Order: sequence, then C-alpha cells, then structure tokens
Amino acid sequence: MKTIRIIAVLLALIPFLSGCDKFNDKRFSTTIPLSFRVEKSDSDPVVVDMDSTLTALINSSLNDVKDNIKNYEFVSITYKVWEYAGAAGNVFDGSLGFGNVNMTAPGVNYEFNDISLEASNSNPNQTFMSFNSQDIDKIQQYFLDTNGLRLWLDGSVSNVPVTFVVAITVNIDAIAEVKD
Repeated sequence: MKTIRIIAVLLALIPFLSGCDKFNDKRFSTTIPLSFRVEKSDSDPVVVDMDSTLTALINSSLNDVKDNIKNYEFVSITYKVWEYAGAAGNVFDGSLGFGNVNMTAPGVNYEFNDISLEASNSNPNQTFMSFNSQDIDKIQQYFLDTNGLRLWLDGSVSNVPVTFVVAITVNIDAIAEVKD
C-alpha cells in the first residue's frame, strides 16, 4: 500500500519536477514587397536583365524566432505594373526567376508572355502567378535555405523609350517552434 502511495505522489509531482518549457508551432504570415524599376532610353537595348535579393522576410515578429523556423508555406506571389510611360501597345516578354539568396541563376521561372504594359498599368488589381507543386516546393525550400529569396527579371520590351515598375508581392507563412 505504501508503494502505491509513493508512486501516486511521484506521478503527481512529475509535471512540477520536469522543469521543461513547452514549445508549440506558431504561424507567422508575412507579406514581402519588391519592385523592379525598368528605364530604357532610345539608345538602350530593349533587353531587361536585372536581379534583386528579397531579404525583407525577417520582419520584427520573425526576427526573434528566425533560428527556430521549421518550414515555410507558400501562399501566393502576385505582380503589378506601375508608373508606365511609353508607347501605346508596348509589350513585355520575359520571365521572373526565383532562387535562394546565394544562387547565381534562378531555379524556378515564371514566364511573362505578351504582357501589355499599358493595360497592366491601368488595371488596379495585382495578377496572381500560378505555379505547379514542384515549383512551390522549390520556392519554399529557397526560403528555408536562406530566410530570403532572390529574384531575376529578364526579358524584352517591344518599344523604347519606356519606363515602368514591376511590383512583386510575396505572401508566405513561416512556421516556427516557439516557447509558450
């Protein structure tokens, strides 16, 4: 009988004796904007070739848990053409490439085919980019590799001179293990 009481007391004390902190997964939703300004004069070629590193992922709420991020979940990537100035009927053909911050070439490409710069500028809405599941997995891994993303904008415009901004918005959730 005495043994049963000792076991019961020990079982009751386990939660108090463990001293372990409890950790849970927490979702951090993050929206990251990035813009490419394209300016081509009459003497410039019509080729657009630029890249930029998206490192704004670590915002104030993520900065404290960045070392505890377990994975990223892709939500969406959208684009919008802003501040267009150029000839009517000007189109952009090219691609937006994605990779981790350390890559020197994109691993995933989104193709732009005959994008009317004037019409896109006039449309108030952002355009969603569609990706297959393999590309989504790669983009999520790029974030996990470096807590950031590198983007490449390549292509050509049909007429110069031209000025426009391609605004990219990345929506991604970070899942981190945090202490309660």
